[in-house]
Amino acid sequence: MSYHAQSQLANDSDFNGRNQACATQQADVFRNDQRPDYVALAADVLRGNTDTLSAFVRINAAGPGIADKVDNGDGTISQEYVTDADLLSLTQASWPVVAGLYYAPDGTPL
Repeated sequence: MSYHAQSQLANDSDFNGRNQACATQQADVFRNDQRPDYVALAADVLRGNTDTLSAFVRINAAGPGIADKVDNGDGTISQEYVTDADLLSLTQASWPVVAGLYYAPDGTPL
């Protein structure tokens, strides 16, 4: 895995936009969840909170095998090799991580 590719991916505007779209779609699902921290995170994402949205981008860019997948081997990346299915899976797996970074289990901000 290349940390350079991971860094490039996390800073790629198309990858950022796709992550934000995926997180927003998932926020619409999680806003009705029974876990208060998930609901609080969903509200943040739906409001466009840049801190929480960028956390998804950074964590998803570090997902298993993702940097390798986009690395062209010549110092460039192709973010389009990350499929929408990859993003959905990464975002769903990251939801509890990001929720735990910003909210206590009862939904109060940390």
